[in-house]
Amino acid sequence: MIGEIVGLQRAEFARAASLQGRILYVQIAIALVAIATVVRNDLVVYIAALATMTGGLVWARADYQYKESRAQAERARRATLLTDGLGGALSAAEVRDLKAHFSVTAEQGRLLEDASYYATHENPGPQRLAEMLEETAFWTFQLLRYSAKRFWLLFTAFLACGLLLLFGSIPFASTQQVLGGVRIACAMLVLLVSTDVLGRALAYSRASHTVDRICLRIKEIKPSGYPRCDLLMILCDYNSAVECAPMPAAGIYEKHRDQLNRLWNES
Repeated sequence: MIGEIVGLQRAEFARAASLQGRILYVQIAIALVAIATVVRNDLVVYIAALATMTGGLVWARADYQYKESRAQAERARRATLLTDGLGGALSAAEVRDLKAHFSVTAEQGRLLEDASYYATHENPGPQRLAEMLEETAFWTFQLLRYSAKRFWLLFTAFLACGLLLLFGSIPFASTQQVLGGVRIACAMLVLLVSTDVLGRALAYSRASHTVDRICLRIKEIKPSGYPRCDLLMILCDYNSAVECAPMPAAGIYEKHRDQLNRLWNES
């Protein structure tokens, strides 16, 4: 059962990641259309307004699907950590309810089943759960850290372009052109806010620091044999940190998977 849930969990996370990327693209498209209207005063503005409204509906649907998919994937992760780590079993009713709420198909889940998804070989109990939690926290920390780097670079690039357009055109432009440049610069700032580039960069950085602390806390309780209450407290804190953070950026896992596997196996 655990292997099946792990496969469905991974497929659900993959779907949520795809939806998160789609949301960002839709937000950028909406903001770019808004920027284009700054320099136009004709029918194009009205067409752009309709396009923006349509994009807003697409965004709302994708955001809803993303949150539903992400919540289900996180629920499955909690289930696999607890049952596989501690050796317990969910009731038949709970398993049915868990499976019923996946938005991915059983076939998609089977393609991602992995009997060695967690590297630990310990018997079920606190030590196995601790090693599973440490491994998943290691991966989460690294993926969030790389995601933070990407979004800080993206934010810096957008900001630099806006300032370049604004101040680079002032010496060569008339008053009217300068005003137009100011409007475009303001619109680009709207782009930064509407796509939440800055907010996501901050969220990735904040979550990566929190998860890094989780790894240290697991090491701190190892000498005392992983007291169950301490371990479950750390697990709850890990779940809280991860579920409050955005998912790792699209492509980050695939890009760094082999490198991170080597690092984990060497540790």
